[in-house]
Amino acid sequence: MPDMPSLSAALQSQPEYCWRDTAVHRLMLTALLNELDASLLSASSATRTLEDWSQRHHLAPNATVRAICQQTPPRPCPAALREALHLPAEAAPDTLRYRHVRLMCGNLTLSDAENWYLPSRLTDEMNKELDTTETPFGRVTAPLAFTRRLVLAERVWSPLPLGWELASLPAGSGQALAFPPVLFRHHAVLSRLDGTPISAVIESYTAGAFCFPPPAMPDAS
Repeated sequence: MPDMPSLSAALQSQPEYCWRDTAVHRLMLTALLNELDASLLSASSATRTLEDWSQRHHLAPNATVRAICQQTPPRPCPAALREALHLPAEAAPDTLRYRHVRLMCGNLTLSDAENWYLPSRLTDEMNKELDTTETPFGRVTAPLAFTRRLVLAERVWSPLPLGWELASLPAGSGQALAFPPVLFRHHAVLSRLDGTPISAVIESYTAGAFCFPPPAMPDAS
């Protein structure tokens, strides 16, 4: 899946990262990346997980996550997600509504999220809030106590090369570490407690979640 142009542009203005191209920093990032990925996979709300992460790592004075709507043309829902929503092939085009947002904490982009949801399975108040505010989908629909089912997980980038555990770790250049636009991606379906699907999402997570200083190393002396 190609990266969204809006996401690439947003990341160009991200604050400078403090991580370096060293073996120690790459090992630290691997552990942190695995932790965030696992936390998101085990939670029903990505928004709440990102807010907890942002608060814990002091990403902004106010750790509230906002959904900044992107004015991109609606994209067809991928076949695997459409099937998971139990939509018939002959469903009317307006059965699904498309919402494309950047989830941001302060001035950091944490993820780029595409959402195909069924307005007929939400309340009128929820639909109005999704249309008129920057409130993330998970917070708007929280009263439904929805569950989340993973359809596909993609690890797009690893700080360490494949097979690193079988050879000597590369020392690295010591220069600032360059992050790609997307680190990992989740495809999932959200459903009400009775099992009725309400939404399909593709969430592309960025290096904004790691825009904090690495821990200091102990003095070897």
